[in-house]
Amino acid sequence: MNRLKVVIVEDEYYVRKGIINSFDWGELDCEVVGEAANGKKGSEIIEELRPDIVITDIEMPVMDGIEMVRLLKNKQIEAGYIFLTAHQKFTYVHSALKLEAVDYLLKPFRYEDLKNSIEKVREKLQSGSSLSQEKIEIEKEIQAKNNYIKEAVLYVRNNYGKDISNITAAEHLDINSAYFCRLFKKETGYTFGQYLTHYRVNVAAGLLANFDIRVAEVAEQVGYTDSNYFSQIFKKIMGITPKEYQNEKKYIGFEHI
Repeated sequence: MNRLKVVIVEDEYYVRKGIINSFDWGELDCEVVGEAANGKKGSEIIEELRPDIVITDIEMPVMDGIEMVRLLKNKQIEAGYIFLTAHQKFTYVHSALKLEAVDYLLKPFRYEDLKNSIEKVREKLQSGSSLSQEKIEIEKEIQAKNNYIKEAVLYVRNNYGKDISNITAAEHLDINSAYFCRLFKKETGYTFGQYLTHYRVNVAAGLLANFDIRVAEVAEQVGYTDSNYFSQIFKKIMGITPKEYQNEKKYIGFEHI
């Protein structure tokens, strides 16, 4: 079988570039042939390029990943759809998985996670099994129980470089902070602080992989005033320090994370 063609759809620029540049796609017998920053543009590129695999974020402006996949399937455009999410327990994520996706990846994900997901797609292609033709009908679930979580995620995306916390998020949503903490943990599997930390590290990895920038500057851009503390957090999540991560990108061009 020829190399599998991959399209990446992710609205966060540094995260998208980090995914494209941080993995050895050749070793996975894949080739990234296109990218997009929202579902509308993604659907156009996917319709044109007809990739084997689409790796897409769920939460995006203009058109989200769920709506994009539904649009493509209505046009009979089949691919191995892999969703990116930070929501471990989102009801609508699980619904999407049952109806449409081959797999999902929790951000920030590691090389082995990506490899396993791609192998699932490859097995389906080799066996000739078709992906589900059912339509996704999950908007009511999104609008109801998960509405606060969606707004909290958007709050993080727009403010991760600032001094924010579960308290400021609850104030932004105009709800009780204790209730917000319980709800966020229940629906995502993370505390708000854990989610914020993972999101910041994910963005930082993209910055380090794509720009010649000092670690202290990266730390500041993702909301850490103490670069040493940032380095400790980064190493805990990624397994290596930010400097080591940056050096490996500089001299190797990719890293298995």
